[in-house]
Amino acid sequence: MALRHKLGWDPHFVRRSAWFWPLAAAAGRFAVCADWPSRAQLAAAYTELALPAGAEPLEFVENVRKQDKHAAGKLQLARLYDARITRDRQVPTRERDWHDFFNALCFITFPRAKRALHARQFAILQARVAPDAVRLPAARTPEQDALTLFDEGGAVIAAEPAAHRRLSTAAEPELAAVLAELTQHGSARVVPFGHALFEHVVEGLRCPGGSTQIIQLAALGGSDAQLLRALDGELTALLADPSYFTTPRQAAHLRLHTLGLG
Repeated sequence: MALRHKLGWDPHFVRRSAWFWPLAAAAGRFAVCADWPSRAQLAAAYTELALPAGAEPLEFVENVRKQDKHAAGKLQLARLYDARITRDRQVPTRERDWHDFFNALCFITFPRAKRALHARQFAILQARVAPDAVRLPAARTPEQDALTLFDEGGAVIAAEPAAHRRLSTAAEPELAAVLAELTQHGSARVVPFGHALFEHVVEGLRCPGGSTQIIQLAALGGSDAQLLRALDGELTALLADPSYFTTPRQAAHLRLHTLGLG
């Protein structure tokens, strides 16, 4: 069920929570907007911020319509959401909507990882859906669930090598305490990723469950931009590896409220 928004456009939404820090650079492009940014403005921000970092071009276009998904009595796989992103480099986007606005900001912030995630989703659909299919399968596979949970409600724990070893081997009851210690020492950092997660944060709601991934980086020093760029690369590699994100069980057993996200 879609979240019903009570909050209208707020150009300074990043002030509402410290957890918006990964989106700060992208959000700053809209701090002067008196009303919701248009798709063209989202595309301009992507061109300014993501392309110089080596991302492929993307457009933000009108949302997929129900009538576009079927023609001649068949499901049109090439017109579905993941196909539009993968094949056409177009992100179907509703304007005046927090969910899709945050999705666009995530594309700007993690451009390669987001593209890799949707390319994998599309590859799964191509393998599962027959050319003459009239509808999508009734249920998602565990792999599709894992990818969707991370895309919508995922968070990353970026950790230096020693911190990564401790987090990866800690028993679930002590994991939160270990993370708090490592975060205080600066050897681990929580990086929200999922756009539905951000949507809940802006509305002041308890965050949905998702997928927490622990990712090793050589060091966490440097700027936020350097950290996010490194994470984007590591996530892209993991998403391209068929041995990762095969089931939701591969996520760390760390609840979002433990991270302070809800």
